[in-house]
Amino acid sequence: MTMSHTVRFEWELPEPLLAMVAKDRSGIAEEVKQAAVLDWVRMHRISWRKGAELLHMPLRDFVALMSEHKVPAAEYESGWLEDELGAFKDRNPQNEP
Repeated sequence: MTMSHTVRFEWELPEPLLAMVAKDRSGIAEEVKQAAVLDWVRMHRISWRKGAELLHMPLRDFVALMSEHKVPAAEYESGWLEDELGAFKDRNPQNEP
């Protein structure tokens, strides 16, 4: 079993900014926690499963949260789709004369 550590920090935010970003001030700590976890997933530092675990939510809910925050579920290299479409057309018998 791995050890865990509690991380606490303070962050002083200007009142106008806090009013813009926090609809519910009681949930601001949870929003910041979600943002950190989603960013770690986006940067490939942790897996989706680990992200869901850290936020204490089912994987399905975590994937929905990723979608809400536009965290890509899959990333492809530039030109990947064109290569795949070309390979598909080459194998498709309907394209043969």
